[in-house]
Amino acid sequence: MATQSKPFYLHFHINGDGTEWIDADLPTPNYFYRFTGNLGATTYCIAYLLDGYFRTEKNMRYLNDIIARFILTLPVRERLMWEPSEEHKQVDRVYKLKEFQNLKSLTRKYVPKLNGHMAGDDPKFWELKLYIEHRIRDNGGEGSYVSFDMVLNHALSFYEFKDLSTAKSKTRNIWNWYESRGFKYHILKHKKDKEQVMATRKEHITKVNQNRKLKSKLAIKTVLEDMFVHDQIRYQNGKLKVNAIAELAGISTKTVSKYLKEMGLK
Repeated sequence: MATQSKPFYLHFHINGDGTEWIDADLPTPNYFYRFTGNLGATTYCIAYLLDGYFRTEKNMRYLNDIIARFILTLPVRERLMWEPSEEHKQVDRVYKLKEFQNLKSLTRKYVPKLNGHMAGDDPKFWELKLYIEHRIRDNGGEGSYVSFDMVLNHALSFYEFKDLSTAKSKTRNIWNWYESRGFKYHILKHKKDKEQVMATRKEHITKVNQNRKLKSKLAIKTVLEDMFVHDQIRYQNGKLKVNAIAELAGISTKTVSKYLKEMGLK
């Protein structure tokens, strides 16, 4: 569990090449960096500076909702509990929680019926359920045991709770649901109907095209701003060399030419 500080940083260690937050249409992180060594080649860290005090019950719930949706949206390895170094700062601003509405919500995709008080639109609840089911799958499939301590450690590593007793109680309710049913799947076996699948594919294709454009522009911008290749990508008269930029950015000359025109640089 994290202690409250001002300002409040939401800090994650993520698997991937560093573009996953772009694919998810998230705001630019305040901080972006990689660890040194082999780990830095396949993972990276991002952090957001959040506006608000998150020790009241209501605000803690909002924060936990956002944390759960980060886990559902990005391949998060762990939540980091320290303040990032200033040398990694990318954006100097403070974000409000409402600016993260593009994060996924499990209940948008899965709406199985539950009995009693466990039903509801609570992202943390659904993420913990999905965590248990992923461990069931990893351990061999339905019927495979998942320990309560493993689930509790996951909850404490990511979420905010009033105290340890509350964390144990809330986590125990979810774990008991699976233990009493022999660790059967509840979410993973749910399938969308054909209409839902087609709608999701269409939305995904649109987002992929939008994000491909954004990534290409970011790659070109990175090359243009690199002082070490300034002369390499320019003719003596100052005009830009499309082929050189394309090679350094790892995209086609046609794409570079197109976006340079859109950026007013050609």
